Amino acid sequence: MSEDIYDLDTTSHPRGDGVRDLTLTDRWNTPLGKPNGGYILAAMLRGLGEEIKGSDPLVAAITYLASPETGPAELRTSALRRGRRVQTGEAALWEGDRHIAQLVASFAGRDGGRTHELGTPPQLPAPDDCVDPRGQGLPDDGIFDRVDYRLAARPGWADGAPNGDPTVELWQRLAGGREIDLPALALLCDSYAPPVMELGELASMTVQLTVHLHRRPEPGWIATRLTTRHVVNGFHEEDCELWDEAGNLVAQSRQLAILL
Repeated sequence: MSEDIYDLDTTSHPRGDGVRDLTLTDRWNTPLGKPNGGYILAAMLRGLGEEIKGSDPLVAAITYLASPETGPAELRTSALRRGRRVQTGEAALWEGDRHIAQLVASFAGRDGGRTHELGTPPQLPAPDDCVDPRGQGLPDDGIFDRVDYRLAARPGWADGAPNGDPTVELWQRLAGGREIDLPALALLCDSYAPPVMELGELASMTVQLTVHLHRRPEPGWIATRLTTRHVVNGFHEEDCELWDEAGNLVAQSRQLAILL
């Protein structure tokens, strides 16, 4: 690519007193015609980190309050606590007089403390041996043009035959193999079609999303596991694990979403 679309579209510009200007573009739109929630999270997390001037983002919790539109927006940030190891701040996203989203995030250094991993990454064929879902039932514009996907098999919902198991494992990366930073990991936690589609639900929208960012990934694809186990009164959870090609857990998330 001649320009780094991810950098361009997640950049915000300081105005002073913790306020930053940014523009939400249609290049990350969902099939609903709205900016993707993971993209909004990445832009807000990046801007808040630049204001906090802390270390790496560690955990981010975002609540979506109103339906976003493409165009100019304002990020209002403030520091909540500057501890010795963890710095915490908040950011509010506004479009005119509409409060779109509220984020609380903590930042911390990676000091080489204890690591003890009990999970295992998805067992996927190599990306070159997998299916590119674009042209296989998945749109090829908006966010689906900004993220590359590879699946072991064509999803059942793409053929109008949901398989009844709201679980999906796939490879992801930013388009063209662009290096994935920590805000981009937050984006990839909410960038693919929701697995609840395998229950015959064609669309859902995130209400709240919490992401844990464990480490920077090794270069390459990100193995992704998405699961839904509970649909209650029109709402459902969605859990996500992201693993790099070296077998390291790099991020995980849980969201609550509403069926549309």
